[in-house]
Amino acid sequence: MRPLSGTVGALLLALISGTAQAELGGTVTSLQSDQVRMKAVVPARRVTTFDAYSVHEMTTASGVVVREYAGNDGVIFAVSWRGPVKPNLQQLLGQYFLPFLQASDNARRGGTGPIVVQRDDLVVYSGGHPRAFSGHAYVTSLLPAGVSIDALR
Repeated sequence: MRPLSGTVGALLLALISGTAQAELGGTVTSLQSDQVRMKAVVPARRVTTFDAYSVHEMTTASGVVVREYAGNDGVIFAVSWRGPVKPNLQQLLGQYFLPFLQASDNARRGGTGPIVVQRDDLVVYSGGHPRAFSGHAYVTSLLPAGVSIDALR
């Protein structure tokens, strides 16, 4: 494994500034603890159910809205965020954070602007500016049958 470059190290520090704990690839059993770790404000959590998935939405005390998309099997296949500060992507992406870091380091060499990563079956978009950050991440192999990622945006 290669050492983290300055770009990745800076990105890592910037991304760890939030308080979210939702985890891509995790299960809905963690949603109650996510609510506490995120310091979600009232209404703490909203759930919207569709045929093949449900959307669990929480808002942090800092105003970041995090949505976790869970299939009927309880697995979180996508997450999205928007708000005035960057969320903690290490916590949001869970086991997919290291592949994201490695791919984003390659994607950002010499560039500025949003981070777009498409690696294996992981897709992450993160962009914005102070007071207006947003993004989403999903794992294509975890998408429920018949669900289009376009329907989730």
